[in-house]
Amino acid sequence: MSARLLPAFLIAIFMIVSFMACERKITVEEVAVDDGGTTEPISCFQCHSDQEYDLTYARNQWAVSLHGIGETVERNRLNAGYYSACEKCHSHEGFLAEYTSFTHDGTQFSNIQCFTCHAPHTNGDFSLRVETAVTLMDGITEYDRNESNICAACHQSRVDVATTVVDNTELSIHFGPHHSNQADMLLGVNAYEYDGYTYQNSVHTTGVQDGCLDCHFEGSTDEYVGGHTFAMHNEESETYNVAGCNQSTCHGEGTLEDFNVTAKDDYDWDGETEGIQDEVKGLIDSLAILLVDAGLLSEDEGEFHPTSATVSTADSVGAVFNWVYVHEDQSEGIHNTNYTIALLQSSINFMDTGDPGGVSRRELPFLASH
Repeated sequence: MSARLLPAFLIAIFMIVSFMACERKITVEEVAVDDGGTTEPISCFQCHSDQEYDLTYARNQWAVSLHGIGETVERNRLNAGYYSACEKCHSHEGFLAEYTSFTHDGTQFSNIQCFTCHAPHTNGDFSLRVETAVTLMDGITEYDRNESNICAACHQSRVDVATTVVDNTELSIHFGPHHSNQADMLLGVNAYEYDGYTYQNSVHTTGVQDGCLDCHFEGSTDEYVGGHTFAMHNEESETYNVAGCNQSTCHGEGTLEDFNVTAKDDYDWDGETEGIQDEVKGLIDSLAILLVDAGLLSEDEGEFHPTSATVSTADSVGAVFNWVYVHEDQSEGIHNTNYTIALLQSSINFMDTGDPGGVSRRELPFLASH
């Protein structure tokens, strides 16, 4: 018999003998764990049962989430050297290497999964790997919203506006805050604030005690919304996860059907008071038009991104930064409505008049539908 086939042959014989002898019983001798120098035999079923439907449901939800499908797991050193900085948020191994004592050699990378956030076999429960406050990239602000701290570990700008927005800045397609800067937006920090302009935050900044989880984890009307999907909208079923919004201490039980709540004013100056998200879209579009006209943004098949221009003044750079900041937050004003509107309006005013306070934008409604 070939020497290469011998190990496989022996394994097969061992499995057959084992199967014939096995009574298929779960005993306390099956698994042994070391606990502070003493070894105690335990059974898997001391922690698990075969009817743990809640865990199965959570796993199924995670599988269809943007985290679970792993569309961006390829952002690691195996595909490009510059992707090594991305591993900590785009792969299971990278996250553990960043936030635990785990080390890896970089030979393989896998999707974010259950054990990325939880370590039940180490901790003995489903506590999260990141529980302490997360310092944002401005070096000052701490995101400390209980169990959502683990969200802020990745969902943040990853740049400091004070060192990013300066005179004589050379823009690039990657300029500005990183994708998914929700922690910064929720707290209303680390965007470019023009001197002399007043910036305020919405109630979400102080009223949402558990941050992201108060809305994204609440409710689960189907397996594609809420819970471990963290999704707020299922496009196929047109389901909106408004469970967190409709609590009695928030918007009032059962009052919201979606997130595009009617605004308090015509924020985008198009002559009509629309939903918050529509108003913010109008402002985003208006600022994009001004930045394109100034050569600071370029458009490619409906997508906008910063150009490679060198910009002499920080105030002009700041307008680009604020456009990216709001665009990448992706909530269209929901996470922090007041801050979002102030950033966009002051940037529009500056780009159009040279003064962030500017003239009344109601005199220029064409911008919102340009």
